[in-house]
Amino acid sequence: MVDRFRHFKLGLGSRLVIAGILYALAVVLQVALGSRLLGLPAVIAAWYFLSLSPATNKPKDKGLEEWRAVTDGEIARVADNLARSQKLRASLAGPAVLKGFALALALAASLFSSYGSPRLSLALFDLAMFAVPGLFFGRVVAHVPYEFNMKLSRFLSAMGVPRPDGFVLTPYLRFDEDEQGRDVPEDLRLMLEPRRKPEDLVGVQFQASINKGANGNVPYMYAVVLTKGRGGPAYERFKTMRARGFEVEPGGDADYGTVVVRQATDNGGYHTDDEDCERLMGLMVKALQKA
Repeated sequence: MVDRFRHFKLGLGSRLVIAGILYALAVVLQVALGSRLLGLPAVIAAWYFLSLSPATNKPKDKGLEEWRAVTDGEIARVADNLARSQKLRASLAGPAVLKGFALALALAASLFSSYGSPRLSLALFDLAMFAVPGLFFGRVVAHVPYEFNMKLSRFLSAMGVPRPDGFVLTPYLRFDEDEQGRDVPEDLRLMLEPRRKPEDLVGVQFQASINKGANGNVPYMYAVVLTKGRGGPAYERFKTMRARGFEVEPGGDADYGTVVVRQATDNGGYHTDDEDCERLMGLMVKALQKA
């Protein structure tokens, strides 16, 4: 608890004594000067001594970007951890709302009683102000990586599409590292490869970006066919492929060719839902069967 205080290197007992003195000073100023607002500086000073950092599961990243192949089981474990964090956040939301409601109720009662019973009004006001650190300081914050969580559900849908024998789907996670050296997953890709493939074909990589939609950020999945150069049979076949509702964009250079296959963005297609991602995976599996 001592280590979580924001200001000064003091023990809990010393802080409580100082806060108690400041709260008492606030009451004296309010009574002596006839204004509850004139005691607020002393109250805020007490808050300063009682200020706590929130407890959170958000890691402090080091800025690393290391892509590693992982198993389906690792992806399932990451998804389970995110689901647990979401449940924790939801469970914490209710008490936070109740605390805010209780504070607002005390302030409203103080206001309504100010004409008939000034002393009761002052007591209720001070009760609300003095209780702020206990109610809101040092709260627990459940961290859910917003963009990664949106992408993950799309990847899980794509991974669930049945594939014929002879196809390998490999997930890749991009890891950062926290201060304790533990892996922190931050992004995800999929690599789809047929076991028997043209010599120039590397595979089809599924990626996701975050687009800004009319109602906020939305995930957008697309496929990138990777080839060795742009002169081989796989590149020639994929750059001419056609599929209703999809755009095909050849690119790359002499060393690595790329063919981006993405959902058409006209008519609001900048957002891919789970079914769109399943359809994209199915499309690329069929295209690879013909390569």
